[in-house]
Amino acid sequence: MIDILDKRALENKFAENFGSPLFPVLADMYLAEGDLSRARKVCEAGLDHDSTNTDGKFVLARVALTEEKFAAAEKLFKLVVDENQSHFNALRMLIKLEFQLKRSPKTIQKYINRLLHFLPNDAECIKWMNEMRVDDGAPAKQNESDPVAISEETIPGVIKTNKAPAPVKNQAYNVDTSMATFTMVQVLKSQKHYGQALSVLEALESAGLDKNKIDQEKEVVLQCISESKQ
Repeated sequence: MIDILDKRALENKFAENFGSPLFPVLADMYLAEGDLSRARKVCEAGLDHDSTNTDGKFVLARVALTEEKFAAAEKLFKLVVDENQSHFNALRMLIKLEFQLKRSPKTIQKYINRLLHFLPNDAECIKWMNEMRVDDGAPAKQNESDPVAISEETIPGVIKTNKAPAPVKNQAYNVDTSMATFTMVQVLKSQKHYGQALSVLEALESAGLDKNKIDQEKEVVLQCISESKQ
C-alpha cells in the first residue's frame, strides 16, 4: 500500500510508471514547494501516457498560472471543466482568470451559471453576478492574445496549494445540490467512482457543511484511490 502523502514513495511509483494515476498528487506536491520545473515535467510526462487525466491538466494549469502563462492556463482550465463538469476548483479558478483577462460578460456568465447549476446558493457566484450587474455587464472584451500583467497573486481567492483532486478518471456525473449529500458520497465510494466522490465533498464544503466530517471522508476516499492502484 502506497502512502499518498509520502513524496518519496510517489516519486518511486512515478519512476516505475509515468502513467500512474497518482502523478497529479506528486506534481501538486512539487507545485506547493515552488518547484515549478518538476511539477510541469511530471504533469507533461503523465499526460503523455494518459491524456484523459483531468487532475493532471488542473495541476498543469496552476503551474502555467504561476509562471504567468495566462493563455496556456486558461486553455487548460477550460479543458478540465469541459471534461469534468463537477471539477469546482478548476471552474472557480477559470472564472477568476476570465475576470482578470477581461473576457466578455457572456463568456464569464456561462461559467458562473454552470457553477450555479451545481451550487445555486453559492455566495461567491452571487457576488460575481452582482458585480457584473453593477458594472452594466462590465468586463470589456479583450483579444485572447493580448498580454496581461497579472499573476496568481492578483487573482482574488486563489489558493495556491489546493489538494490535488482524485487522480482517477471516472464516468461523469451531473452533481446537483440535492444530490450532494454524504449518502451520495458513500454510494460513489461503493461504486469506486472516487473522483466524483471528492467532487461531491467539495460541493458539501462549499455549502458550509461539517468540515471535520468532510476532511475525514476525503482521507478515506484518497486511501481508497491508493489501495485501488496496488
